[in-house]
Amino acid sequence: MTATLTDVSSVAEGRARLDAIDADLRALVVARREISHQVQRLRREAGGPRIEHSRENQIVNAYGDELGRAGVGLALAVLEICRGLPG
Repeated sequence: MTATLTDVSSVAEGRARLDAIDADLRALVVARREISHQVQRLRREAGGPRIEHSRENQIVNAYGDELGRAGVGLALAVLEICRGLPG
């Protein structure tokens, strides 16, 4: 059997890999938030709405399709973190 990226051989190794994944996820959410704020600003400068609900629905549906019901909750949390311009 060939080892995969998700194979672990000890609890300590598994926890270390989970910690690394969690750090990557947090960094990705921060990057997403920064880009989202830029998109919101550009949309408002062009006379559009800050939030585009049809786009948010697409995002929620994609998370739900990939991750199930819990994915919908995750998408809503990510969108909440990324909404609103700083300051």
